[in-house]
Amino acid sequence: MNSVFDQIREDELTDDLKLVSKVVGIDAVRKILKDFGGLSFYIPKLTRLDGFVDRYMKQNRNKTAKQIALDLGVSEHYLRSVRKRFGN
Repeated sequence: MNSVFDQIREDELTDDLKLVSKVVGIDAVRKILKDFGGLSFYIPKLTRLDGFVDRYMKQNRNKTAKQIALDLGVSEHYLRSVRKRFGN
């Protein structure tokens, strides 16, 4: 049995949801609307994922700080602050 959400077309989405749909597809957006309608959430920048950044630096020790900063789109100063927090 089809849900009312299955009838939503991409051209009927808000601008924000159109962006999401381009990345994950209309079916995923329909599921988000069905399961999380009315919920607001924040999608952080990479700089909020310190654990990932720390792991990435550890896994790429062969790269310079400048190269890692370019890969991640962050500053070398930010990388130093993550290293300091994680004791590297």
